[in-house]
Amino acid sequence: MRSGMRRPSSDTARRAGLIAVAVALAGALVAARARLADRASGDRLAMLARDRVRAIRGRVQDSQDQSYRCTCGTEYRVSGTDRHRVYWPAGAHEGAPVLGDRCVQCDAPLPAGRVTGGA
Repeated sequence: MRSGMRRPSSDTARRAGLIAVAVALAGALVAARARLADRASGDRLAMLARDRVRAIRGRVQDSQDQSYRCTCGTEYRVSGTDRHRVYWPAGAHEGAPVLGDRCVQCDAPLPAGRVTGGA
């Protein structure tokens, strides 16, 4: 009879364990879905912020961009100051800056200080 008494309690414990596992899995699924939803809405917000920054940057660049002319005659659009300066060949797309610190035509070094005007 004792063995008959133990079975119901072990069955109850097993059921309680399975229920606990099911609840934990359900909680993990809810948390994962919430995280994905936050990430998705964050991406949309990041895209909106990037678009806004690009629009503002475009307006600011129009007024703050400078020009530089290398000794070989190659013209550049220059934005930024000191080590944060970026050079673009004249007419180049925003996403196509000079990737080094030398002229794309004659390999002369581009100025490292503030640009005060072309030569």
